[in-house]
Amino acid sequence: MILLEKQQTGIACEYYVAGELSRLGYNVSLTFGNTKSIDLLIEKDDKTLAIQVKGIQRTKSICWNIDKTKIKPNIMYVLVNLHVDRIEDKPEFFILTSQEVLERFINSPKQGEKRTYLDYNRVRNDTTAKNNWLKIEKTLESFSSI
Repeated sequence: MILLEKQQTGIACEYYVAGELSRLGYNVSLTFGNTKSIDLLIEKDDKTLAIQVKGIQRTKSICWNIDKTKIKPNIMYVLVNLHVDRIEDKPEFFILTSQEVLERFINSPKQGEKRTYLDYNRVRNDTTAKNNWLKIEKTLESFSSI
């Protein structure tokens, strides 16, 4: 079984999301750095949007983690499951607004909002999030042009 290091998982997820967004007609720029809060910047029709990508690598991975205190409005979140343990399966994408992240991620008992999680099993069949790339289009449409 393939097992990726944490950094490999993050990079692979960012590139998968960038590829999907490019395929959908967005201009995509990747940001670089170890403690960044924005992974991708996308542009279409003179409107820009920041994207934060969170990834897990295995089908049986438990959850995505996030620090709710760092959630910012007007950032979209794309959660990715790479399924490296089932290489025949394609990665799954779940698109959430910052408000949805605040509502769906559960605070951990010891660290509260500093360490929250969203269980993969709670979102994997959620049609409002799974592969809902239209949510990004609608968010961009709500912005005024640059």
